[in-house]
Amino acid sequence: MSATGTAQAPPDRATISYTVRGEGTTSDEATAKLRDQAKAIRAGAEQVVRGAMELQSSDFRIEPVRSRECQSGYGQVQLSTGACAIQGYVATMPVRIDTSRVADAGTLVGVIGRLGGLQPQLQNYWLSNSEPARQKAMRAALAGARAQAQLIAEGSGQKLGRLLRVQDSDYREIVIEMPEGAPAGASSAPPPPPRAPIRIDLSPAPIDIKVTLMAAYAIDQ
Repeated sequence: MSATGTAQAPPDRATISYTVRGEGTTSDEATAKLRDQAKAIRAGAEQVVRGAMELQSSDFRIEPVRSRECQSGYGQVQLSTGACAIQGYVATMPVRIDTSRVADAGTLVGVIGRLGGLQPQLQNYWLSNSEPARQKAMRAALAGARAQAQLIAEGSGQKLGRLLRVQDSDYREIVIEMPEGAPAGASSAPPPPPRAPIRIDLSPAPIDIKVTLMAAYAIDQ
């Protein structure tokens, strides 16, 4: 028998992404501006979620800026003279924040935008531990498989026997656990912005967990 079970669970984590940008006439100036803005955004974010966040930034790049008159072919090396003279530098750093304060996710996006973060967006909601919902979906799938097997056994005048084997959709044998009965550190960032954040209330949909099982039953004569 093959059956699919579904269980729902409200998300308990949210991920927000944005980009920090710094500009300057020198590479150091662009880097320093990016650093200061990154610190200000982090301080504002920590205030909104009360420190319940994990910030990740694993990429950083600095690019020279030339005038529009500077033309070049793909991969062609240029001298930084004339129209192609370097006019300044732009430093960028993509950042991702994971937080358990799901209700504050929309407000957090607004604060990041206020403090200069580029393209802030609520990337996704997720579950920190999907196993309880998965187990519930597995039990629902198993109940569906048994109901199908029962109908086949009754229709053929037989008696449904014991469960022999359960496999997932990748044909791996699994074990189902049946129920008994039915801090972040202190930040040295500058003080938070004086204005109160604009409250944005979101209502994320519950996360669907689907499990497909194949169950084999014995037929008792």
